[in-house]
Amino acid sequence: MSSPAKILTIDDDRFIQKVVSRALEPGGFITQVASNGEDGISRALEDKPDIILLDVEMPGINGYEVCTRLREMPDMKDVAIVFLSSHGSLRERLQGYEVGADDYLVKPFEAEHLLARVKVLGKYQEERKELQSQYQLARKTALISMTGSSELALVLQFTQKSISHTTIDETIESLLNTIDELSLDCCIRVDADSGTLWFASSGTISPLEKELVETSEQGHRFMDFGCRTVVYFSNLKLLVRNMPIDDLEHYGRIKDMLPVLMSAASIRISTLSTYKALVDESEGLKRSFQGIRKNLYDLASTIVENRQRSRDYMAATVSDINMELMHMGLESEQESYLLNKIESSIMKTMNEMDVGEQLRTTFTFILERLDDSTKTHGDLLDAFIEVQTAYDSEQTQEIEGSVEIF
Repeated sequence: MSSPAKILTIDDDRFIQKVVSRALEPGGFITQVASNGEDGISRALEDKPDIILLDVEMPGINGYEVCTRLREMPDMKDVAIVFLSSHGSLRERLQGYEVGADDYLVKPFEAEHLLARVKVLGKYQEERKELQSQYQLARKTALISMTGSSELALVLQFTQKSISHTTIDETIESLLNTIDELSLDCCIRVDADSGTLWFASSGTISPLEKELVETSEQGHRFMDFGCRTVVYFSNLKLLVRNMPIDDLEHYGRIKDMLPVLMSAASIRISTLSTYKALVDESEGLKRSFQGIRKNLYDLASTIVENRQRSRDYMAATVSDINMELMHMGLESEQESYLLNKIESSIMKTMNEMDVGEQLRTTFTFILERLDDSTKTHGDLLDAFIEVQTAYDSEQTQEIEGSVEIF
């Protein structure tokens, strides 16, 4: 032992007390004595000896009862107890071991024998304390490892499940559930395309907390304020209200895991924003195509209608002129000349108007191409959504079959 072992002798015989003290003196032990069982129990609780030498036959309570009562006390469970008795039968020895003794020495005994037995017990006590220390360390290490594995499994589960989230609300809800499993209380700010969104794992978010998240320096990933920690990502900010600052190992694990959780959530939110922008742009393009198609169709219809009205109008004009010439008293050669001139001009005009038919054909071709482009764009978007949905479903099935919470 690093310091001299303390030996308590409980014996009503003062001669035995002196014999024991002298026998143990060469070993450098610190000896103490008590003359009866009650006094011995009090001294043991007060002085916390390493070894107790206990007489069996004493006035009041005997040694067996003293040993029984000592073993019921938490502080005395690991103290070595040696019975000193003038009776050494097998039955008496067994009775001593049954009540919790570590050794049994029969009186009278040689001083050297007692010293040797006490040294052995002292070494045994040292080894037992060392083993207990190693056991506690191993147990603590195992608990830390198990806890760390369980926490890591939660992080892995969220990271994989985040792939299948279809909305920002779903992503943040899953993140809050995971953080709750880690026994943390937090609030989250999301900078989305639709604006700033706030979420909390419990209760409401105070104005001071919002100000803390919004105004803290963002040059670092973490900002610590006592038991509060702010974690920054470009589109996501997290305030943890109850960091385990009293448990440095747990604190370190949490600070290792939070960036992983936040990174997965941030990436998914960015992906959802990109996906929404793609869908919105696609819908806008589709509406633009539909508007262009309608305008072109209306324009082509107007051109065709105007062309037909012009033909009808010119035909009516020729008929009216022909009727008027009959009453103008012109010679037949003059009438023929004028009519030929008018008909020639009308034919040229009609030929020019036939270009409208080409325009109509061109408009029809453009409309057909717009319809094809709109359909192709819609098919591509549907295919993208189908592939993304199938991929998310596959990832979810893999998660359900592979992630284990310890």
